[in-house]
Amino acid sequence: MKKKYPKIYPLIFSFVLILQLIFFYYIKYLNQGLTLNEFSFNNIGNIFNLVVILCLIIGIVFYFKRKHHDISSLMILMVFSTLTLFITYLLTLIELPSLEFYVLGQPGEKIIEAAIFTLYQFILFVSISFIWLNALRSDSTAFSKSLFNALGMSSFFLVITFVFILTKEYSSDNWSLTKSDKNVAVVLGAAVWSDNQPSPSLSGRVDKGIQLYTNKFVGSILLTGSNAPGEMSEAEVALEYARERGMDMEKVRYESLTTSTSEQIKYIKKYLINNENINDIIVVSNAYHLLRIIEISKFFNINIKVAAPNSYLNYKKKLYMQLRESIALIVFWSFAL
Repeated sequence: MKKKYPKIYPLIFSFVLILQLIFFYYIKYLNQGLTLNEFSFNNIGNIFNLVVILCLIIGIVFYFKRKHHDISSLMILMVFSTLTLFITYLLTLIELPSLEFYVLGQPGEKIIEAAIFTLYQFILFVSISFIWLNALRSDSTAFSKSLFNALGMSSFFLVITFVFILTKEYSSDNWSLTKSDKNVAVVLGAAVWSDNQPSPSLSGRVDKGIQLYTNKFVGSILLTGSNAPGEMSEAEVALEYARERGMDMEKVRYESLTTSTSEQIKYIKKYLINNENINDIIVVSNAYHLLRIIEISKFFNINIKVAAPNSYLNYKKKLYMQLRESIALIVFWSFAL
């Protein structure tokens, strides 16, 4: 009977990994209030998740072709990845208390969720390295090497994402837009400075929205964005700025509940996409932000257009924002956060 175990183990491990993948997809879509009925491979993140699991399954097949197997280490990795995935599921069901700290502009509760998701992905990277090191040759130090290799893989994908952002910045020239009073400009929120003053990013986005309206590319503007404690919301500050700029306020609406780009895209999907009085939805944000907006929209299976103000960023500021977007994009691709 003992000789049969190696034959059934690859099937068991592969089956568990397939279940993990399906469950992980379910969690990703649940986290955004969607169901698996909306699942699509027209999304880099979903393809990435699939490739990771395929690397593990193929590695397991080769791993068990060898005579000697470190089953205990493999089982430990599988148990830890499953437990971590289950914890991520619980986090989607439990509303974490608001934490008064931000990292890269993201609230603390989101950072905690992202950290648990990242741990799950890290365990998968460790597993890939461990399995393939042992599949190619017996290596008593495979586990310790796999920890370093997993860090290397994480860094590699971050660099690839950074290069992707550098080479795929979307143009927002007006020639790509169609003039219509049924178009809507959705201006995404940005930082509010002291005394409820709009930051240059926020004022630039509002100015772009007004420009689109003035040039008849849109017939109305929607301002979005919530607030930090003790401040007016980003949308309210943007509204006051638009009023000061002489905008026709009958053509401006705002919502002040959304706190992130994904929530704002979700708002668009829920309230604007199926509105028969709306043709094109033009999302307005800074150029470095547009790629992530497009990728999030693909996840939600909605078609939008984008536009950006002609704002200037010095080299250091632009590099910082692109690095921040790289991290945010790879987190969204991987976990839909």
